[in-house]
Amino acid sequence: MRQLLRADRRPFVENIVALLGSMAALGIATLWVARAGGPDAVGSYALLRILPWLLAVVVSGGLAGSLAYFLSGPTRDDPQVRPTVVAMALAGAVAGSALWLIGTPLLQLVFFRHVSVGLVAAVAILVALRLFVITGKAAAQGSGDLSGSNLTIFLEELMFLPAFGLMQAVGIGGDSALVGALILADVATGAIAWRRLLRGGFLAGAGRPSLTMARQIYTFGTRGQLGTLMQLLNLRFNFILLGGLAGPAALGIYAVAAKYAEFLRLLPIAANWVLYPQFARSEAAHAKKTSRSLILRAGAITAVASIPLAVGASFVIPILFGQVFTGAVLPARILLIGLAAEGVGGVVTAFLFGRGRPGLNSLAAGAGVLVTLGLDLILIPRYGAVGAAVASSAAYLTTTATLVGWYWHTTRRIDRHAPPPVFEGLASVPPSRWRRILDVAVSLIVLAVFWPVLLVLLAAARISTNASAIYRQVRVGQGGVPFTMYKIRSMRPGQGGPEITGPGDRRVTRLGALMRLTSLDELPQLLNVLRGEMTLVGPRPETLALAVRYPSDMQRVFAYRPGLTGPVQVRLRDVVPSDVEDVEAFYISELLPHRTELDLAYLSDPSLIATISLIGETAKHVVSRGVTKLVARSRRRAGFVGELKERTT
Repeated sequence: MRQLLRADRRPFVENIVALLGSMAALGIATLWVARAGGPDAVGSYALLRILPWLLAVVVSGGLAGSLAYFLSGPTRDDPQVRPTVVAMALAGAVAGSALWLIGTPLLQLVFFRHVSVGLVAAVAILVALRLFVITGKAAAQGSGDLSGSNLTIFLEELMFLPAFGLMQAVGIGGDSALVGALILADVATGAIAWRRLLRGGFLAGAGRPSLTMARQIYTFGTRGQLGTLMQLLNLRFNFILLGGLAGPAALGIYAVAAKYAEFLRLLPIAANWVLYPQFARSEAAHAKKTSRSLILRAGAITAVASIPLAVGASFVIPILFGQVFTGAVLPARILLIGLAAEGVGGVVTAFLFGRGRPGLNSLAAGAGVLVTLGLDLILIPRYGAVGAAVASSAAYLTTTATLVGWYWHTTRRIDRHAPPPVFEGLASVPPSRWRRILDVAVSLIVLAVFWPVLLVLLAAARISTNASAIYRQVRVGQGGVPFTMYKIRSMRPGQGGPEITGPGDRRVTRLGALMRLTSLDELPQLLNVLRGEMTLVGPRPETLALAVRYPSDMQRVFAYRPGLTGPVQVRLRDVVPSDVEDVEAFYISELLPHRTELDLAYLSDPSLIATISLIGETAKHVVSRGVTKLVARSRRRAGFVGELKERTT
């Protein structure tokens, strides 16, 4: 970390100190609440801190997470950015409070059964104040006032202590004291943060709020907020599930364990906070060089630091929180295992956000949350806080591994020049936002469900072909720009043949024939979908050799993003006759006009309903096609056996 400290030592050290002070204040507050009300009170305190924050972030479209990019990156000199930020914060505060009020009966039923409806409704004020505080903190970070943002980080936990003391001094106790103290703390913290911003000229020379700018900020924030939420929810998600499945006592135990384990997150949080705006201001090559020099060192520091923290848990937790919380020692140690590589994730997350790729961070976090949810439902009912810790630890490691993969993919492209399009003057038409959301959601779900099948098929393909299990081929992508498409290898390598695979192609292995029959060889293309090179429904990606043979009036199909499936896959699959000698010529002259007509008919109105309908038709077609061929094969085999018996009798 020496390079980081030399480059920007003061903000980094200040952030570490602010985080330590914040965690110390939170620890004291948790201890105070625990001594006053026991595990139930700690559980309520945790929920009152998490749920208003969660709603504020979601309603604002991840506003706080996008500010460093827009205030430090390419739009930093745009006079419309800052007033737009203020307008979005105010709108989000009103909307968030209204939603909390509407959902008050449900919130009381699920999370606050022992709290009055009026007190639960009063927490709506806290939703608005949470957004007030986190926006001020992020605005200071993006404006270059890291000292101001560090002060807010410290104060937003510290201010609870005098506020809670005031509540008790005036005779207010229980959950009313918690709610009142949290509201007073956020009022004081937000006022200090925004006063500093305004006195520092945050709105000096500002123009009028811009709806266009708001859309850009909201889009960026929405892409990134899923990852930001998921990363924090991987540390706190079990609070909510524990409260519902195991009760407040188990939630209190886990809350203490999680807070203890959070000490290990000091370095990654500080690295992300300081490096994010730096990467946004830097050129791509410089950001790549800096991040690569820090990743392994940050990971090594967190891995080494996890050891003394794990050893010290057995006596630190009981001393600070009392013997009643001894059950938090094992969950804390389990969480530390998952957080040991968090230093790597902190640097990579800062890089992805700073380079304007927050969606990749969300995809990585999504993989972790899928692990969390699956394991939570299995482990929490039986093992309580320990099961929740195992689920979170597995999720942290999954997220970090996925982040590293996306970082490698992103940095590879920095030094590379984009390949020229195959056709000059061709438009580039991306899928709609809703289709893109569908692409990501379906791809993540399918990969989460079928990854064991994928691993088995990759191993089998490696054995059956004696070559790499993943087959890579350059295809024509959106706008005619080439990209590398992935498939599970289904053919023997080193054998020449046509670009089109016809019936009875001898290059196809027996396993390959089965994978092609069920389309399982296409599973790796979900990675192309996640990377934005393909979409779920669209024209199938063509090889370069065949693409250049397209008639000019059919080349416009290459303007669109190619798909994993499409109308052609449902209606024109397996139509090449077995007696055709020149498969490629038949494809170009006979099939291509019909294929292009079907693709362009869908692309003329690629509505979400039409897209979902084609996905359903594809699934139905693959199943019926597989069953039909397997039944036909079984009948042929039965006929052969019967004929053989007749000959031998």
